[in-house]
Amino acid sequence: MEKNAYLDAMGITRWKKAIPQADIMTVLVNPLRIKDVDSPIIGIVLSLIGADVNHCRFAVRAEVGSRVIWDMRGKQAVSGVDRVVSAPINELESSVEAKRALWANMQAYMLSKEA
Repeated sequence: MEKNAYLDAMGITRWKKAIPQADIMTVLVNPLRIKDVDSPIIGIVLSLIGADVNHCRFAVRAEVGSRVIWDMRGKQAVSGVDRVVSAPINELESSVEAKRALWANMQAYMLSKEA
């Protein structure tokens, strides 16, 4: 009896090489605002910078090797050209200055992506 037929007869599924999922991007959120990730502002910003919200995960801290595209933890945020940095979502919803700063940071991020 062939090995594969023997495994099939026993109901054992054979190992298959995993197909890599789409690159999951991380959006860092202030721990106090983790419940506010349904805000329409988040979806709009992600679409403007070319990210699909379905390929994003929301977290309070970055895991090793994760690709952070937006850090909206406010004062805890780590600046970098590889990510958008902004105030927390509650400030973005209420403050014009926070929105202006976000827009300026988004433009710098998009320019660095094009280069």
